[in-house]
Amino acid sequence: MNVFVTGLHGFIGQGVKAEFERCGHKVFPVPREDLLLGGKGLDRITEQAEMIVNLAGTTVTGRWTEDRMIDILESRRVSTRNLVDSVNRCSKKLQLFINASAVGIYQPDRFCDEESSDIGNHFLAKVAHAWEEEVGKLRDVRKVVLRFGIVIASGGGALKKMMPWLKSRIALVLGNGGQEFPLIHMEDITGFMVYLLRHPELDGVYNMVIPNSVNYREFVAALSGYKKPLLRLRVPAWVLGVIMGPASAVVTRSAHVIPWRLMKSGYEYKCRTVKDVVEELKS
Repeated sequence: MNVFVTGLHGFIGQGVKAEFERCGHKVFPVPREDLLLGGKGLDRITEQAEMIVNLAGTTVTGRWTEDRMIDILESRRVSTRNLVDSVNRCSKKLQLFINASAVGIYQPDRFCDEESSDIGNHFLAKVAHAWEEEVGKLRDVRKVVLRFGIVIASGGGALKKMMPWLKSRIALVLGNGGQEFPLIHMEDITGFMVYLLRHPELDGVYNMVIPNSVNYREFVAALSGYKKPLLRLRVPAWVLGVIMGPASAVVTRSAHVIPWRLMKSGYEYKCRTVKDVVEELKS
């Protein structure tokens, strides 16, 4: 199958490429220029596609300035709108359209599954909502929205930023450490995407998090077995606010996210618990 991936050269995109190629599919990038401009250049790409995975968007990590926040929002909304418009014009029927989103769409400090109406009113929630709204304009195409938690893998993601500290044998505890930490291993993201191809009855929204949730302090404790720290250093929420601005909310507050539809789908997790995730990092 011809699989076209936006954001192919990013951390998750590279994981998607490796897994789909391992399963015998052909994976192609969608050039950023075509994605942002839309029109006939993008139409030529979608005509060749049998499946599209849309991961494009400016990273949300780092300090959020006003210009950066606009870029985070519009890079997702514009590229997805152009892609959806192109697919809708396409004469060839697409088999599957997978779009990334984030569990940051939910109201913090609530219990939320895929059917929850507790959508947040903070910036990240507005970004995810706008992103998903564009996907909803697809016509006559099976579409799946994957709301990612914090993606863990040895080659990048959240762990990449933590590794320098771990190598120095320092365990950083952000905020009070009691905030939810809705994580997922990369192998379950890519594994579920392949699973979707084999199960055409599945569509809609799925929370991509482990079913056995942990808070940030528990995650740090689990990592301590991976690389035993000499020192635990707590960074108060107000310090994170000074350093990161509004982006500090991403690491200090979250909903308790339940992957109810994912568990009902029949998919077998490779990493169901934080212990499984850490063990996978060791292998």
